[in-house]
Formats: sequence, C-alpha cells, structure tokens
Amino acid sequence: MFAFVANWFKSLERVSASTVATAPETTIAYKPGLVEELQAEHRKLIELYQRLVAAHQCGDYDASIAHLKYFTYALRAHLLKENVHLYVYLKHALRHDQELANVMAGMRGEMGRIGRTLNDFVMRYTSSPWDAEARKNLLGELSTISEILMHRIRHEEDVLYPMYMHPSQYR
Repeated sequence: MFAFVANWFKSLERVSASTVATAPETTIAYKPGLVEELQAEHRKLIELYQRLVAAHQCGDYDASIAHLKYFTYALRAHLLKENVHLYVYLKHALRHDQELANVMAGMRGEMGRIGRTLNDFVMRYTSSPWDAEARKNLLGELSTISEILMHRIRHEEDVLYPMYMHPSQYR
C-alpha cells in the first residue's frame, strides 16, 4: 500500500536525474515507465480486492475491514498518480487532437465519478458500525464494485494508456 507512494517519489527522483522530455509546449514531464507502473498498480489493486473478498467469504470480518483499508489506500495513491502524471500530461499532449482529447476528458470525468462511488463504498464500511447488517450488505456490494473496478481497468489499459506517448510521437 505504501509502496505506491514510495514508488511515486522514486519516479520523481529518476525523472529529475535524467534528461526530461515534456508534453508539447509545456514543462510537464513524460515518464517512460509510467504506463507500466500504472498497470502494475492495477494488478496490485486486483490482488488487494481479492484478499478483501476472500476474508469476507471466510467470515474474517476484522481482516475484511483491514483489507478494505489497504485497498482504499492503494486506490487513492493510484488515482493521485493518474491525476498528477497521466491526465495532466495528456491534457497538454492531446490539445491538437480534439477527438482524443475529448475521449481522455470523458474518461477523466468518469474516473471522478467512479472514485466518488468507491469512496462512498469505503466510507460506508469503515466509518459505521460493523454489525451483521453491514457484513451482509458488504457481501452484496462486493460483486458490483468488482465489476466497476475490472471494467475501468480494462478501459484504461485498452484506451487511455495507449494515448500516453513520448512527445515526439504526437502530431
């Protein structure tokens, strides 16, 4: 969970230590390994979510809450990295390609809505009594959240991440 934050700072050190390519007409750095980092974080998010589901199915409710918190920390770190490094770069890199800029902006807006949905989900189970009703409700929501998460990951990796390129590759 904290590895995401540590990796984020390490990536800043790598960027500052090397020659930096930037988005066209800006000083926003292109990070060659960013897509791979984000994809690795997706795999970690899936793993954390699977641990949450497994703990809940086994009736280990204390572990369920712990895994929900780990998942939440990792998700928030991932979303922060996307916002700071991916979306800001793409906003500038795609400004001369209105079609792709619109796709990216739509995905950014959708991610904001998904982020709020996931945050509401987490808050329901981490800031309220953890009683039998809450445990039952969590079981019902886990598959819905899984569908949202998996759809978003596929969509980002298939559509959004390929837009992130070295500045020389944009027209």
